[in-house]
Amino acid sequence: MLNRPILLALALTLTAPLVGCGKDSLQPFDWAPEPAPRGPKEDFMRIGVCYNRQTATPEQVLAVAQAKCEPGTTPYLIDQDMMLVCPLLTPMRATYACVKAQTSAPSQ
Repeated sequence: MLNRPILLALALTLTAPLVGCGKDSLQPFDWAPEPAPRGPKEDFMRIGVCYNRQTATPEQVLAVAQAKCEPGTTPYLIDQDMMLVCPLLTPMRATYACVKAQTSAPSQ
């Protein structure tokens, strides 16, 4: 069995490349949204955004949702989760509803 100093050195060697992943390399991006609940059909499109809370601002996450929503719609945050659906370095997922301007924000 490996002793503690060797395990520590191995862990540092394997994680050192991740240190280079700064703010610019972990930008939020679109991903599969949380699925709609069963029942009535929703009258809005869902958008999923994966991000890292340490490297992304709420404004950056919202900007990704705005870019993916159809013209004439506004993204409203409906859920956030960390259910291992996004990649390891960007584990959080925000789900937005793209709502038409004349309708109200969706209720949860």
